[in-house]
Amino acid sequence: MVKKITAALFFVLAGTSALAAQTDNSMPMVSGVVLMAPHQEGSWSFGLQANYLEPETNYNYLHTALDTPNFYPVEDSNRAYTVGSDYNWGWGADISYHFPGNGRDVNLAFTQLNTSQSDSVTEPTTSLQEISPRLPRDITTSGEHSAEVETNYNAADLTFGQLITVGQRLSLHPFAGLRYASIDYKAKARADDFYHADTTILPGVIVVDMRVTDEPTWESDFQGLGPRFGSDAGVNLGRGFSLRSTLGLSLLVGDIDVRGKQYHDELVGIQIFNPPPTITERTTNTDNKVETNTRVVPEADAKLSVMYKVDVNNGYSLGFEGGYQVTNYFDAVQNSVMSTQDTSTQYTNYFIQGPYARVQLDVA
Repeated sequence: MVKKITAALFFVLAGTSALAAQTDNSMPMVSGVVLMAPHQEGSWSFGLQANYLEPETNYNYLHTALDTPNFYPVEDSNRAYTVGSDYNWGWGADISYHFPGNGRDVNLAFTQLNTSQSDSVTEPTTSLQEISPRLPRDITTSGEHSAEVETNYNAADLTFGQLITVGQRLSLHPFAGLRYASIDYKAKARADDFYHADTTILPGVIVVDMRVTDEPTWESDFQGLGPRFGSDAGVNLGRGFSLRSTLGLSLLVGDIDVRGKQYHDELVGIQIFNPPPTITERTTNTDNKVETNTRVVPEADAKLSVMYKVDVNNGYSLGFEGGYQVTNYFDAVQNSVMSTQDTSTQYTNYFIQGPYARVQLDVA
C-alpha cells in the first residue's frame, strides 16, 4: 500500500513536468527551453494547514496470551485483537523568507498529529459438554476484550530552496536542509475471560468459577534528526490556478526507547458440596524496558494539490490550496514486549495519509 501510493505520486510529479513542457508552445522539453532563476524582491510567506490523516502501523493488532488450567477442556491459546485505524485532525504551520535576488528562500515548517483509536469486543457465551474418562463436565465460557492505540507525531523542517522557472508554465523548487521528527507510540490491551464448570459426581457437585485477566501495555518512542532534500513542482494553469506537487526524502538518525508491562491475574473459586467456595487469586506483574538503541530511519513523503492565488492589495496576496499527502517512516516503531509470549525484536513503519487544506499569505 505504502509503496504503491508513494510510487504513484512520484510518477505524478514526473508527469507534471512533462505536462508543463508540452503546454509551453506544445513542444516537449528540448534544447531552447529557458531555465532561469527569476529575480525577486524580498518577501515573506506565512502558511497554515489543516490535515485529516489516517495513521497506520503493523502493530494496530494487540496480542494477549491466555493460559488455561489443565482441568478445562480448552487448549492454551494466543488471541489477537485488532484496532482499526481512523482519520484524525492535525495541523501544520510554516514561514518562509524569500531573499532579494535570484529566487532563493529559507523555510521553517512544523507538523503535529495526535491520534487515539480504540475498539472492544464481547465474546458470546458458549457451552461445551464433554465426557472425560474421569468425569462428565459442562463448561461455559465468555470474554470481554478491548484495545487502544495512541500516537503522537511531531516534525519540524528547516530547508533552503531555489526557485527555477522552465518556460512560461513550469516552476521547480529544489530544497535541502534538516528534519527533526518524534514518533511516540503507545498501545494497551485488556482481556477478561470467564469460565464456569459444573462437574457431576455422586453424591455432590463441584462448581468451578474462574476469571483470567491479561493487560499488556507498551510504548515505543523515536526521536531523530537528519538531512532532508526534495523538490516542489508547479504548473501554471492560468486565472490564478496552478497544479502543485512535492516529493521529499529524509534520513533520520536517532534513538528508540521501548517500555512494556504485563499484568496477569487469575481468580478461581471452587465449591464442593454446600460449604462456601474456596477463593484463590494469583497475580503477576512484569515491567520490561529495552535498552535505548540508535537507529537510522529513512523517510519519504509526497503531496499533490491544486492552488488558487489572488492578489488582495499592493504587496499582499492570498493562496488557497487543497490536496492529498502521504508520509512514511521506515521501521520507526519497535516492539520487544508485546506480550509474555512474544519477546522478539520487531520493527514496523509509521505511515500517515489523507487530504489537507492550506491557506498562505504572501507579504512583499
